[in-house]
Amino acid sequence: LTQASFAEHPLVWEGTIDHRLYQKNIADAASHKNTLVILPTALGKTMIAALVCADMLYKYRDKRVLMMAPTRPLVSQHLKSFSAVLKIMEEQVAMVTGKTVPEARRAVWDKRDVRLVFATPEVVRNDLEEGRLHLKDFILLVFDEAHRAVKDYAYTAIAREYVGQSMHPVILAMTASPGAKKERIQEVCNNLYIEHVEYRSEEDGDVKPYVNPIDVKWEWFDLPEEYRYIASVLRSMLDERLKWLVQRGLLGKKKDTRWIFKRDLIEAGEALRYRLELTMEEQRGPIYVAIMNQSAALTLYCLELIESQGAHSLRAFFERIEEEGGRAHAALLKDPKIMEVRALVEKAPVEHPKARRIVELVKEYCCGSSDSSNKQQQKGRVLVFTQYRDTARHIVDDVLSSTGIKASRFVGQAKRQGDEGMNQDEQAAVLQSFREGEFDVLVATSIAEEGLDIPEVDLVVFYEPVPSEIRYIQRRGRTGRKAAGSVVILAANDTIDTRHLYASKRRVERMKESLSSINAVLAPVKRAFLEPNPVTAEELAALEGWRARAEERLRKEVAEEIGKKKGGGPVDAAVLDAEVKSRIQQLRKKAISAEEEMLTGAFQREVERAARRIHTELAKAGVKGADVELLREHLSLDYPVLNEALKKLEKLRRLAWRNEDTVVLADNLAAAKGDIYSIRVEKVMQGRAVVMINKKWRARLNHYDYSGPRELLKKGATFDVVGELYRQEGVLGLKVKQIV
Repeated sequence: LTQASFAEHPLVWEGTIDHRLYQKNIADAASHKNTLVILPTALGKTMIAALVCADMLYKYRDKRVLMMAPTRPLVSQHLKSFSAVLKIMEEQVAMVTGKTVPEARRAVWDKRDVRLVFATPEVVRNDLEEGRLHLKDFILLVFDEAHRAVKDYAYTAIAREYVGQSMHPVILAMTASPGAKKERIQEVCNNLYIEHVEYRSEEDGDVKPYVNPIDVKWEWFDLPEEYRYIASVLRSMLDERLKWLVQRGLLGKKKDTRWIFKRDLIEAGEALRYRLELTMEEQRGPIYVAIMNQSAALTLYCLELIESQGAHSLRAFFERIEEEGGRAHAALLKDPKIMEVRALVEKAPVEHPKARRIVELVKEYCCGSSDSSNKQQQKGRVLVFTQYRDTARHIVDDVLSSTGIKASRFVGQAKRQGDEGMNQDEQAAVLQSFREGEFDVLVATSIAEEGLDIPEVDLVVFYEPVPSEIRYIQRRGRTGRKAAGSVVILAANDTIDTRHLYASKRRVERMKESLSSINAVLAPVKRAFLEPNPVTAEELAALEGWRARAEERLRKEVAEEIGKKKGGGPVDAAVLDAEVKSRIQQLRKKAISAEEEMLTGAFQREVERAARRIHTELAKAGVKGADVELLREHLSLDYPVLNEALKKLEKLRRLAWRNEDTVVLADNLAAAKGDIYSIRVEKVMQGRAVVMINKKWRARLNHYDYSGPRELLKKGATFDVVGELYRQEGVLGLKVKQIV
């Protein structure tokens, strides 16, 4: 591939894929040998695959490309993304999944005019085994989520068959994370016949030009003695609770309490709460106990506040949870150690050293230097990022205000206890005032990271390190600064700041160490030379003509819409052109921006809501599970949201796949022993329900005999169960083992 082939590739629509050097470099390698591409979220794995596919389809006009992804929603998402950027006719593209009947699949495999096929791996493996598919005509196979290519997963068999059947096999495998262990990466490479591994982060030389050029400086501070003592009390309290959770296996495989972070505790809490939702009231005692101990997350939060933010934030947190109430909050506040900490925080007059440094930095950048030889701007602007609203308020109202520096908060819309948040109009007004120079410093919480566009900023300050690479990219890359600038990251020694930094670096270093030695041991794949047979000028013209006809149909539809709104009469050509252009751009943007959108907080909140709704639907569905496409339609979910929600539930071990199309609650995967009964709920009382069984017998359903979704226990509800009948003191009872 040449540089021009990325900006103006014959099979890529103009303006749909940005030219990025690292994508060019990776695609160059992937076009000639089997390549495993490891890229963090939002660096564009999908577009690299699209570029490689475009090049192969263009160079070898009589060959085909097969792209696979583990689930049907992912396959659909890729089809939309590729269709938005590649010059390819609708009839030249096909999707093959378990929903496609064998005869129709055979027709796709046999029809060589279908040049680009998107499929789920189970179907591909089955059709290879049944003789419906031969891979000799495929010039490229793409394996998405390639880290799954271990043991007997379908990817392994497909790659083996492909290398055996094709004279010129080329494999492109993609993943965001293959795991840090060298053995795991080696297994994936062996199973997919990988000859070369390409790994990038935003720190790499060919990636840096496409992220905002900035000078990053770390500044470290020692905590005051008062803070260190408070932290020691919280740490001793935290260790007790973490050991309790570790002993009961509630934190996965983690054993060392030093390397348990808030994220681990939050995930444990989510898993426990999902379990709680499907549990009758009287059975919740043990789960409540586990959740109370899982509230170690609250203790860890307190520790993070005193070490990383300051006494003001911890004091505000105690006041807020006291007002909110709640069982976990009340238990925390009654703990003797927390009572001691609270008393100390109330007395602590000492400011966190980070706050003092904020004042110095702001004065340096906003007030400039009195030295005329200093070319620094006399009036710069500073953006301060912090994770916490309390800290943002404290910096603006207390720290900076006391020194006469004008500043404003910028926070999200969500309402919190004692904080109304900011609506969109208020946010827009603050940003406009900042641009116009009405104040010098903007202090923004993390929820404002996405979409914050302030090109005039000279300095960005991180009040605390961010533990995730995604958050780091958001803070650096989402500010929209066009010119080089500076970033100062403030961190406290021997605190959670240090542990966040070390844990993040350790993950990256282990991965880099593993990958650096992998390429040296990968074996080349023997392949015959294949003479290029490129797409002709006439064929290209036909492809472009097909799109032109499609756009003309869209133009007519838009003209009719505008005409109806106007109540008849001619439609202004300029208005029509603008609307058609806008709609085409929206369609393309929606198709290719899913990966970048995953960084936003709004997207993650939507995923969380979707996960809970999916969990409820699967609880109702019972052992049969639910078809993912029907779930998507029923819940009105976009593919990116659906895919991430399914991944979330899978990670929490709440969901399992029966096949490529059907998901089921993990608890329902193993069939229970017993007879199947049809149930109709007649009456619901405290601790029990009266049900009619098989329209014949009336029975009691006690709370301890039912662990299914509470939503089903409503008068008039009907459902099937696997269960067991018994008599107790002459009363017929039913023990429900599983919802069918």
